[in-house]
Amino acid sequence: MNGFFSRLRSRAEALLGLDRLTGTFRTFALLHFGFLIFNNLQTVFINTLFFRLTGGADTTLQYNLITYIFNPIGTTLSMYYASKKGSTKAMRLGFFTFIFLYAFFLVVMDAAVWFMPVIAFLVSWAGGYYWMGYCIKVPLYTTDENRDVSLSVIGMGTGIVNLVMPTVTGSIISVCEGLMDGGLLGYYIMFALSIAVALVTVYYLKKLPADVIEKSDVSLKRGFRKTFRTPLMLSAVWAEALKGIREGTLAFYLNILLFELIQSEALIGANTLLTGLFSILSYWVLGKRLKPSNRIRYMLGGVTTMLVCTLILFADMSVATILLFSVINAFFNNFLLSPGNGIYYSVVQKTCRTETESAEFSTVKSFFLDYGRVVGVLLVMLMPKTTYGSVWGILLLTVLQYGAIYVSSRAAKRLETYVPAEETV
Repeated sequence: MNGFFSRLRSRAEALLGLDRLTGTFRTFALLHFGFLIFNNLQTVFINTLFFRLTGGADTTLQYNLITYIFNPIGTTLSMYYASKKGSTKAMRLGFFTFIFLYAFFLVVMDAAVWFMPVIAFLVSWAGGYYWMGYCIKVPLYTTDENRDVSLSVIGMGTGIVNLVMPTVTGSIISVCEGLMDGGLLGYYIMFALSIAVALVTVYYLKKLPADVIEKSDVSLKRGFRKTFRTPLMLSAVWAEALKGIREGTLAFYLNILLFELIQSEALIGANTLLTGLFSILSYWVLGKRLKPSNRIRYMLGGVTTMLVCTLILFADMSVATILLFSVINAFFNNFLLSPGNGIYYSVVQKTCRTETESAEFSTVKSFFLDYGRVVGVLLVMLMPKTTYGSVWGILLLTVLQYGAIYVSSRAAKRLETYVPAEETV
């Protein structure tokens, strides 16, 4: 019997690609999933909270804009911290900042709009420290041969979290809506639950291997100088900026369009359930088929499909069409993001010989990615405040992704011939 279950487990791991992961990456991935659970609780519904408190989308757009502006600042601070204390301690500080943020939310919930810039800064600070550690550890725990499948497993786990958590919390918020003035009881429960999950997750950080802290100081100036003098690195971060233009806005904007039509957190949860299912399926397909030689083809196919399917919203802007487009976007957006991430981490592995250089380059990338996101939000804010103005905004953001594909293809070609001796620093 034990042999049967062992064979069954082996087949399941082979089917999902888990047999190609290192033991350390498996531990890291489980910890990351814990982070995704408690972070997802606030990421999805903080936007609807601001909409509910103000009755419009302007505060939500402003919140995301400020968050993206502050993100590189948090990443820069975390780079210097990680260089002294290690990437694991940087992640731990990010966790504790999230815990403080959720506790702060519990205190100021009714007046959250007044504290919106402070909340945006805390989210940026906490995220900067966590994602700095993440960006340092992914190249450490993967190789170019198993990086695509490793990132696909992370993507499938992200999809599962997106599948379960928003559905549960959205239902809780909706059920509790009439039990407190303003309908905020569900939000109080959600943020309290976030604190509990964060505390459990931070405990398991000790299971990661001890950091090897180098005796060299990081320098943001040196990171920018090396990036701009190394064509491979520069093309990689420009690709991140162009991807960020669409990714940062669509991460929350489709839910806001839904919430404008029907103010129901349960509907947002259902939408996230559907997108989570198709995101998991997408990452499973990519984990089986994606490899360095076909990354650009998948990116091109994904963007073209999303562009054509935007026409659905021109034909009819309704709950049904937004749900349909959200599902299509969830599946094919990964065709753009996952191969792009594979290229980026391959660039990190080839150009950054130490954790110090990796941290510097990750910080430079944060500036490009997040200010690309700023451009995306600004483009949407500048569009006419009409139904079809929103659709034209989505169409424009999607067209710009062909630029991301071109720059990524340049990076992929340079990866084939790059050797460290070529760089000039």
